[in-house]
Amino acid sequence: MKFFNVVLIAALAAFANAAAVPNPEAALTNPLEKRCKGPAIMPPSIKKISIFDFKVSEHEIDLGKSVPKLQGSSNWRAWEKQMLRMLGFNNKVYVQLINDEMWMPSPPTYEDASHASVKALLLKEAEGNKEMECRITEEVIEARCAEIVASNLELQKRYADGEEKWERANKRALQQFVSTLGPEAYALVSGHSNVHDAYTKLAEEYWDETHYGSYSRFYKLLNLQYKKGDPHTFVARFKKLLGDYTEVVGKMTPMQEFCHFQWATICNDLCYTKYFIDLDIDDEEPDLDQIYSDFIKIMREN
Repeated sequence: MKFFNVVLIAALAAFANAAAVPNPEAALTNPLEKRCKGPAIMPPSIKKISIFDFKVSEHEIDLGKSVPKLQGSSNWRAWEKQMLRMLGFNNKVYVQLINDEMWMPSPPTYEDASHASVKALLLKEAEGNKEMECRITEEVIEARCAEIVASNLELQKRYADGEEKWERANKRALQQFVSTLGPEAYALVSGHSNVHDAYTKLAEEYWDETHYGSYSRFYKLLNLQYKKGDPHTFVARFKKLLGDYTEVVGKMTPMQEFCHFQWATICNDLCYTKYFIDLDIDDEEPDLDQIYSDFIKIMREN
């Protein structure tokens, strides 16, 4: 479907531009060592955004259909990578919330708008200059009071906006997060209202050091980007790295494999303008052989 494809392309392009990890091994850390604030999938170079910039996309991907359900420790790593990647496609704010990198805005400090306080402020600003002190009339004091009241109202409005956006983002992230959980995992976090706390609880339950085995393979796949060169060689390289990764985490669905392929090629402008922008696929069962064949043909022609 072109509609699904265009939506996914936009998400992939935004996310992939910041995703290169120069040293994959440096990211191989136990998430519990930082209270699960930094899952291994999230490269440290991902650009942070403000909660005030949060907007809900009309075309978010259904994580319940695109992420394998978390069954326990046995598929924790595969689940975590896919869950965080798809969550990031929908909105980077959701991943920052899971990483505990997006906090509720702090209440602002309001300036005192009382007559006495404003008069004292104006005298302080005059710094002993008698001429300036003489200009501090009732009208001047009242005008400054009105300015401070207006400024305080703006601070209050911005704080309320940030608070509402944080609550909405956390709620949506949590809903999408729990949609990827199997019955046992869901039962463990059913009482949580904070997505980071829910993730931390599951990490404490299911994460173990044996998960290190798939990290290196995953980052090699994550960092593979088609820039130039023979497309057939690139597709062969992609399949090799994908095979190395799935050897550890298990077989992917065709749509999951297609998402990885888009990730590896979407930052190339030629791929986007000559291939992906007009690509029409079956979003239930994409024909991967045809996709790879068309990609090679179109890239060679251009």
